[in-house]
Amino acid sequence: MREKILSRWGELSAGHSWKIFIISIVIAVLSVVMASRLSIKMQWSDLMPKSDPMVQEFDKIREEYVGTANSIVVVVGDQDKTKAFAEEIVPHINALEPYVKHINYKLEEDFYKKHGLMLLKTKDLRNMQENNLFSDFNLAGYLEHTNDNFEDVYIGDEESLSDKEKEDGAVAGLDGLQYFINSLDSYIENDQNTMTSPAETANMLLIGDPYLISYDKRMLLIIIDPNFDIIDVDKCVASTDTIQALIDNTLENYPSLYAGLTGTIPLARDEMVYSKEDMSKTSIVALILVLILFIVAFRFISAPILAGLNLMLSVMFAAGMISLFVDSLNMMTAMFAVILIGLGIDFSIHIISLFYEKHAADENIASTLSAALAQSGAGIVTGAMTTSVAFFSLMISHTKGIFEMGLVLGVGIISVMLMTVFLLPSLLAIRERISGRVFDSKKIRPVEFSFLGSIGKFIGEKPVMTLVGSIVVSIILLIFALEAKYDYNYLNMEPKGIPSVALQDSMLDAFDLSPDFVMVTSTSLDSLRRIAEDARKLPSVSMVETITNYLPSNEQQSVRTKYIELVQSQIDNSTKSKPITEGNIGRIVEQLERLDMNIYEMGQMAFLGGQDKVDSKCKMIIGDPENEKSRSIILELADKLKTAPRTVIKRLNDYQEQFKPRMKELATGMANSEEIDLTMIPEHIKNRYVNEKGDRFLLTIFPKEQIWDYKFLARFTDQMQRLSESITGTPPLMLRLVYLIGEDGKWASLLALVVVFLLLWADFREFKLAVIALVPLITGAIWMVGLMTSFGLKFTMVNVMAIPMIIGIGIDDGVHLMHRFRVEGWNNLKAVLGSTGRAILLTSLTTIAGFGSLMMAKYRGFASLGSLLVIGVAACFMTSIVFLPSLVKLLKGRKLQ
Repeated sequence: MREKILSRWGELSAGHSWKIFIISIVIAVLSVVMASRLSIKMQWSDLMPKSDPMVQEFDKIREEYVGTANSIVVVVGDQDKTKAFAEEIVPHINALEPYVKHINYKLEEDFYKKHGLMLLKTKDLRNMQENNLFSDFNLAGYLEHTNDNFEDVYIGDEESLSDKEKEDGAVAGLDGLQYFINSLDSYIENDQNTMTSPAETANMLLIGDPYLISYDKRMLLIIIDPNFDIIDVDKCVASTDTIQALIDNTLENYPSLYAGLTGTIPLARDEMVYSKEDMSKTSIVALILVLILFIVAFRFISAPILAGLNLMLSVMFAAGMISLFVDSLNMMTAMFAVILIGLGIDFSIHIISLFYEKHAADENIASTLSAALAQSGAGIVTGAMTTSVAFFSLMISHTKGIFEMGLVLGVGIISVMLMTVFLLPSLLAIRERISGRVFDSKKIRPVEFSFLGSIGKFIGEKPVMTLVGSIVVSIILLIFALEAKYDYNYLNMEPKGIPSVALQDSMLDAFDLSPDFVMVTSTSLDSLRRIAEDARKLPSVSMVETITNYLPSNEQQSVRTKYIELVQSQIDNSTKSKPITEGNIGRIVEQLERLDMNIYEMGQMAFLGGQDKVDSKCKMIIGDPENEKSRSIILELADKLKTAPRTVIKRLNDYQEQFKPRMKELATGMANSEEIDLTMIPEHIKNRYVNEKGDRFLLTIFPKEQIWDYKFLARFTDQMQRLSESITGTPPLMLRLVYLIGEDGKWASLLALVVVFLLLWADFREFKLAVIALVPLITGAIWMVGLMTSFGLKFTMVNVMAIPMIIGIGIDDGVHLMHRFRVEGWNNLKAVLGSTGRAILLTSLTTIAGFGSLMMAKYRGFASLGSLLVIGVAACFMTSIVFLPSLVKLLKGRKLQ
């Protein structure tokens, strides 16, 4: 029945070729109009199932809070210049109202100046009060009480550096002391180039460096909260390009600095831009390579050009059909055009190859087309059906990305097949008529690939040896396949060398902080405080951000109020000014030497405890004991004061007279015992952590290490889920996605195999033939993974989809060979491989050319998928021309001898 329909269509195509061609053009144009509504979304979160509670929570948070997506300006260089750069560019970025909601690059100084002590932990506040830290702001007295507090907090407490928060606090404290010592030194040296005011020094001691700057002071961050949702891809692109232009313009005034953009929004922009470029470039390259192969194989230009025209219109038609089922493309479906070019050209090859093979003996176009379609059509239809069904099998997946890939490619391959059968016979008829003459078989001779016939003859004579050799090779490659590794690093799929990716690694090194965080929300501030406190104790956690950082509980504030009032009393009764004289300057020297020793002991504790940042900061202040040339800035200052002339003492007094009132003023403001409530917190902070209704609060937890290390990702996610069952964010979602892709890919592959086998059984109507056709596919998949591993390639969340895809792709060769064996006879291996073998070699080469173009993609996820599919197609071709003929000879051919 199928052969009769195809035969009849061949005759109609010859008689109504121009009408069919015009109808096809109209259909293609309408399809392009339909497909124009397709957008591209390259975020990994677009691959997740929307029904997953973790995904739903993520989407809900993304809609309610501004801090879930950001752009980060990373500035690298001298700290004074990076700060000047930030102050210059921030007003310009703030003016970008359509894109920018808020910029965070400095501490909330005004808030800390009013409520600083209330935000301290009760233990730290008690130590401060008991050690009389604010009872004397004269240099000697302040240094003495600083040492008392230092010894109590750090030297006398083994847990003082036990977590990341405490380590950061220690570094911040050391920063202030380093600034204080350098300020004193430059003041007594009267060094106008490095001199900082005593008032600035007081700020550094009590509030700290307000900028978001790294431990080594070489990297500064400007975090930009967007005025739009990250799913608005056009704004992601526009905002990133606009901010980058501002960065480039501002950098002209700072030639020694480097600045670039990273964060979720610039990353989304880069993914979009590069994927669009890759989509266009690889599609064009694939089409060109396929046509070149066509021309080389058939030795004339016009028919391959017609095949290219047919393929282009077919892909346009497929895009239109796809747009009926999905409204956007993701990272797994964005390259559908390249895949359809690589697969769809196969249909043209089989039709054109048989058409000119038949036309050499029959000059009548209608009868030739009828015969070519009748003979090749069955294999084409079956091949398209098995390929599409294999793709449709992916739709059992929970993962949205895999589900849509199965849908898009399944619809796409059927659409290309239908358009090819509908249009290509007419194009061939038009070509023959325009040429003005009957095809001359002597002038137009497709490449014979006679070696395939020789292979068929050899296999026919020695099927057992061929089969045994193939099995041995398969076992060897199976061993390699079992050693396959998975690359969990999502960033390794991004384009290589782009700043948005490279700067993320730089941030991790500079801040011990990964920008990929987890989130949890709660209606209870007390619950959120508990989660935050538990999270800070975990060694895998770098930073915890939530509204409770600015809003202690009523109970905490009540206890702290008592200590704050005592501290305020100490400030009010603080020691009056005591001028520095030659007789009492020794007290300052004594306290400086004591401070040097305290910092040395802290450095030893940090070294033994593995707190590298504290150890490094200590060495910056007191020198490296293992480096003889290293110096202690504290002891150098002490040595200068031991023999200080009167001019130096006068400068010290001048410094103290400015330092003391500013310290007292700041301390008085910070020792505000008024309890904090939600209304006192700045609006932009509330916007980040409190929803619009004010009844739900957000907490974000930043990991200390790169989450793309799978072992760390699994451990970190497990720890987060122990904190709260409703945790969401990049780390747990990524781990969930990896699991789902593995599970979905496994079950989809098994289902595809079963369905393909049932289709083959129905088509061949014989169980044994269906098994024979399936064997080269299974062995081809083994060869693919084995060869991949031997070449040093790894699976990723994108290229792992090559396994279920190759089931749909790789079965095609076996189907065409089996159909030809049924026509030519089971013993005629030489004729079948010489004729159909030539066609499947061409289809394999053109498919390889199509997929090979993906290897040129800048987006490395696409490139790795292309590499694996090239290996898979080549492997399936080899197993089809070796395994299948030997099995046919042994299981079918010998019965006929």
